[in-house]
Amino acid sequence: MIRASTRVIGRLVDKVASNLGGAEDVSHLVDVRPLLNSEIDVVSSRLNPARNAATHESRLKLQNDGMLVYLIAWIDEMPVGHGMLLWDGPTGTPKQHIETPCPYVEDLWVRGDLRSRGVGARILAEMTMLAVSHGYRSVSLSVGVENQRAISLYERMGFERARVPNFTLSGMVAMASGETQFWSERCQYMLKSLDFGGNKGSRNV
Repeated sequence: MIRASTRVIGRLVDKVASNLGGAEDVSHLVDVRPLLNSEIDVVSSRLNPARNAATHESRLKLQNDGMLVYLIAWIDEMPVGHGMLLWDGPTGTPKQHIETPCPYVEDLWVRGDLRSRGVGARILAEMTMLAVSHGYRSVSLSVGVENQRAISLYERMGFERARVPNFTLSGMVAMASGETQFWSERCQYMLKSLDFGGNKGSRNV
């Protein structure tokens, strides 16, 4: 059983995010916390134009039901990024290829002018802290095979490509403008071990 204190992991959050931030790193200014109902309006209007209020409300409900945690990154009370951590792993592909599900990072997004400046690393580090504090031994994610910038970030944060065939993710996105858009991306599956003893698994028991 892993006995890693949240205090120690909290210090690692600061260290990892600051080390991975690029030029004009802003990770020290970022506050990452779960979305609150009172924040939906500002998040809907000022964050990701590809996510409408209904999307945020749906994710908040799933968070309240204990299915996931929906993290929002803030700088000076302005939302600048988001990401979900699904406790039971992905709900679709690559689920069919995974023998032991673990917490799964989904829809990690950072405002364009703040990318490669430590915000994404801060969100990921916070997710790692949450997974460890809940007793999990690993965390996973999917990334576009052509998104080398994201792949490089994940590798620096300890994620490794898993022995899972590449797959295609696709769906419809409800834009904040009211429009819907189809998206499709060829992806690979990556895994990060949180078991400092070297044994990977879904959760400590």
